Parts: sequence; structure tokens; C-alpha cells
Amino acid sequence: MNGREIARILVLAVIIGACVAVGLYAVANWPSQPEDFDFDDTGPRLVALSALAIVFLASLVFGQPKVREILKATVFWGGLGIVLVAGYAHRDELVQGGYRVLGALAPGLAVTQNDGSVLIVRDQTGHFVLDGTANGAKVSFLLDTGASAVVLTHEDAIAAGFKDRDLSFTVPVSTANGRALVAPAKIDEIRIGDATFRDIRAFIARDGALENSLFGMTALDRLQRWHIEGDKLVMVP
Repeated sequence: MNGREIARILVLAVIIGACVAVGLYAVANWPSQPEDFDFDDTGPRLVALSALAIVFLASLVFGQPKVREILKATVFWGGLGIVLVAGYAHRDELVQGGYRVLGALAPGLAVTQNDGSVLIVRDQTGHFVLDGTANGAKVSFLLDTGASAVVLTHEDAIAAGFKDRDLSFTVPVSTANGRALVAPAKIDEIRIGDATFRDIRAFIARDGALENSLFGMTALDRLQRWHIEGDKLVMVP
């Protein structure tokens, strides 16, 4: 090992040590206790320091680049660091924007989270559409917290196995279009993502009387809890 290689190793060690020291200082001003570290408030600084460290370390590991190459690398990694810092600083807005994109591209998609909850994103019209099944038949429900029960359109009810001859439209209900008569029914199983609802009391609308099946309180009451956070509907089975 010649003198130049030894010098490079020493310089590399100094830079690594300096990066570690500055990183620790940036996190929490040399905390004395582990719980004093604050990664949330100082995350952007760590990202920027990491990007700069990569530039210097890469220049040492991969030889002696020309000035132009150093400038290119600095601009590239510096720009990447700025993007990472900006993304970190605006992470909440980016997440919300991602949810809006998901709602536009895949309205009604039920996404199961790591904690077992089911997430559905509001669509472009401002509604929550829940793609699921009723007795195995595909149904797109419209969330309606004002509906006392699940209501199937006539078309969805027939697809779910109900027969016209068995439907008795004798129950009066109030709708946005006035009073109407619906048929009482019981749905054996409704599935929304990984959430399963069994033996759900429901109503069936007359043919042409309802545009979308409604996901009402007889199903929502079966959940442990549910809530709306901005553009997200979170259901916990």
C-alpha cells in the first residue's frame, strides 16, 4: 500500500467521522439520552447532509474525477437532496395528494391496511363509493350515513340472487325524491375488501327508482368503528 492510498484512506475516515459527528449534532445537539433524539424535526437536515456525504464519498471511492465531473455530480446529488428535503417537508400534502390521485384513478377501491382496517378514498364527485359484493355479486355501494339500512337497486338485488316473485314492496321510506315503497330483505353476505358483513337487514328498491345501491347504517353498525379523515373513509371490522 503506497502513500497515496494511505492518504486516501485517512481522508475517507476523516470525512466519514465528520459526517457522523455533524449528523449527530443535527439530530439533537449531542443528546445524552436516547429518548432525546428528534428525527422528525431534523429529518430534512439529515437528508441534505447525507446527499452531500454521498458526493464526497463517491469522488473518493471512484477515483479522481475531473472538475466537470465533480460539478455534474454535485448538481445531480444536490438537486436530489433538495427534492428529498422538499418532499420530506411537505410529506403530509403529498400523502393527501396521493389519496386524491387514488380516488380519481380507482374510485371505490378498498385497500386493507397493516392494522386490518379498510381504507377507501373519496372519488372526484366528493362521494365514497365502496366496491364490494352482495351474496357474491359485484355491487358498487354509495356510502349514505343518512340511510337507516343497506338499500339495493333492483338490478343489484337480482344479481345477488333475489327473485321478483319474492319481493313485496310494502315498506314506505322517505327519499330525496319523496316517499317510496321498498321491499324488505336480508343479505346473507356483503364484502368490502377484507371486511365481511353477514345477515344484513336491507331494502330493495323498485326497478329504476334508485341509481346506486346504498351502504347504510345496518352495515356500518357492524363495524367496530369507522370514521372519515378528509378524503379517507376508514373502516375497522
